[in-house]
Amino acid sequence: MYTSVTEDQFEISDKGIKHKPTCYEFNPYPGQPFSGNTRLGYHGSKLPNGEDYDPDAVDSMMKRLWADYVKKRGL
Repeated sequence: MYTSVTEDQFEISDKGIKHKPTCYEFNPYPGQPFSGNTRLGYHGSKLPNGEDYDPDAVDSMMKRLWADYVKKRGL
């Protein structure tokens, strides 16, 4: 059974978005909010503390939160 993915697990700024428990993050290129670098961290792997996040759920929430942030900030 997967650990629940919640909005409060994400850190968001103009520099990108990070899922704090897994260290999975996306950092956009300057002026290109939907192109950039991705750092996988523990994405898709069980964490050392035993938590296991569904990578599809993390991806889905991350994309939604980032798109909302970009729209609100006018990036």
